[in-house]
Amino acid sequence: MSRFRDGMIGPTVVLSIICFVAALLLSFTYNITTPVIEANKKSAVNEVSFTGMPTTTSFTQLDPAGLPDGIAEAFMTADRSYYIFMAVTKGWGGPVTFYVGLDADGHYAGIKMGENSETPGLGSKVAAPDYLDKFYGHSDPGSVDAVTGVTITTNALKAALALCSEAFDILNQ
Repeated sequence: MSRFRDGMIGPTVVLSIICFVAALLLSFTYNITTPVIEANKKSAVNEVSFTGMPTTTSFTQLDPAGLPDGIAEAFMTADRSYYIFMAVTKGWGGPVTFYVGLDADGHYAGIKMGENSETPGLGSKVAAPDYLDKFYGHSDPGSVDAVTGVTITTNALKAALALCSEAFDILNQ
């Protein structure tokens, strides 16, 4: 018995058993949490809503291939009256996700800021409804002034809106 414990075989077997149990527990945890994580992932069509928007079930998901880089998800209604895009641009603290709804004329109808690493209290000024409402009815992101002190995050929003307008134009050629 001391030969097993003091030799190479004993520690190797014990370490192998520990690794096997750890891998088994990780696999078990992964299988339990995966459905919860997938359920918590928000799709652009469920994240943004706006006046006149039809039910979320009337949107069809589009393949973002062929759309500008930065468009992660794209949806439209069958009659092409509404579009929803998820755009990811670079902000001050890293990537910033914006959910943007457009009407049939390409005007912004709904905007919501999603995942971001912007400075709390500053970057969130761009996500304030009273600021985002200024874009509604416009199709040019440059038509609204930047938020003072949050220029980089405002530029990230305007870049996302420009990407969504470009994607809208591509889909309506």
